[in-house]
Amino acid sequence: MSFKDDIKTLRRQSNLTQEALAQKLHVTRQTVSTWETGKNMPSLETLHALSQLFNISLEKLLFNEEIAMKKDKEPSLATQIDHDVKLKSRYRRWTFGLGGLIVLALVSIGILCLGYYKGIGTIDRFDPFLSYKVGYTKLPSEKEISPNNKATNGYWTAWFTDNTMGMNGPN
Repeated sequence: MSFKDDIKTLRRQSNLTQEALAQKLHVTRQTVSTWETGKNMPSLETLHALSQLFNISLEKLLFNEEIAMKKDKEPSLATQIDHDVKLKSRYRRWTFGLGGLIVLALVSIGILCLGYYKGIGTIDRFDPFLSYKVGYTKLPSEKEISPNNKATNGYWTAWFTDNTMGMNGPN
């Protein structure tokens, strides 16, 4: 017998309709029909679910024969497939997790570079690569910022110094 005949026979022996089998495997009735007509084959995950549902080995389900186990206790094909499916899921999670961290790091570095390039103070505040300098300012006297001051037209410019007392600025 072939797979298409075996699946139909197993389904009928279990008193299941195509619809009931499809619901148990989370597929459509048409999918079960294509298996039974030989137009399509189920995925490995579905084959594993079928072997567990009908309590039959995967080798018997696929090849209609039991494959004898070697004396060195080699795991069955179904066990190997189940292990591979679990590893695939684990690798996918790790790949997405590491990829997300890399993207987050790149975006963070991009934002810090943008803040440095554009001179955005809010972003620069969080930039660990910038060195900080402490500066002091000396404010001008009232006479210099008076609106009546003809020399400066009432305007003044600020000057900065590294001296804590602010004594090195222009006087």
